Amino acid sequence: MAVKIIVAGIPSCAGGLHPGTELAPDALRKTNLLPSLLKMDCTVVDRGNLLQGKMLARHNIPPVRNWPAPREVWDEIVETKETIFEKDAFSVILGGDCSIVVGAFTAFQQMFGENTYLIVVDGHLDTVAPQANRCIGAAGMGLWFLTQDTHVWWTGNRIPAGRIKAIGTHTPGEQLGIEHIPYEKFHTEEGIEELSRILVSIPEDAGILVHFDVDVLHESIMPAAYSPSSTGLDFKTASVLFSVLLRDTRVKGIEITEFAAGMEGAAKSAETIADLLIKGLNARKTISASGEYV
Repeated sequence: MAVKIIVAGIPSCAGGLHPGTELAPDALRKTNLLPSLLKMDCTVVDRGNLLQGKMLARHNIPPVRNWPAPREVWDEIVETKETIFEKDAFSVILGGDCSIVVGAFTAFQQMFGENTYLIVVDGHLDTVAPQANRCIGAAGMGLWFLTQDTHVWWTGNRIPAGRIKAIGTHTPGEQLGIEHIPYEKFHTEEGIEELSRILVSIPEDAGILVHFDVDVLHESIMPAAYSPSSTGLDFKTASVLFSVLLRDTRVKGIEITEFAAGMEGAAKSAETIADLLIKGLNARKTISASGEYV
């Protein structure tokens, strides 16, 4: 039985100051990602890009940059949730800036129920709160919107902080009760051991969405991150991390964010992203006769 992979692009830079992340979906499609999945005998269904023909506002008016553009992106994600997610498939969402997590996890919960968890692999903890006297991009606020907003900015219900786990943070913000494994722990095997512990703590019947901000990777392998980082995971460590995550059959999808495809080094960065996904998804390619991944 082949693994079904749904691919969907969210070409958005609504949550950021500068454009660039909206180019990511098409750039990632030009890598070896989709051909490699087909060679692994996966059934790949590319649903194309959301936001076709949509004109999104851009401005620097406090408190949320470009508002209501981020909200419009979230609305479209939720409205098309059945295109992005299926209960018997694995979804690869090609983003997009970090703020898409608000719409994506809301849509994920609507498809898979409240027994769902969000694992955030990100160099930053995006928990910045809107402030009346500052203009801040929604890309830095995603986890605040999910856990703290009371229907002022978003229609979704607040997510308990215990349902969100952050992995690889090297620039942590306000934790808001979110459990996180700092980047430093991945200097040794402790990081992967902590990740395994977190996975064990999640109920066996839960559904998990992985949010992958590419700035969790070191700039030597990810020069085209929207915010390249001199502190971050190397390829070997990231490969192990994503293999552990993506072989877990409770993980139903991953969204890739903050890849600025117009920057220098974009082609190299795109292939790095593709290689990490391929290595991780390779663990899901064989299914036993009982219907479980082996």
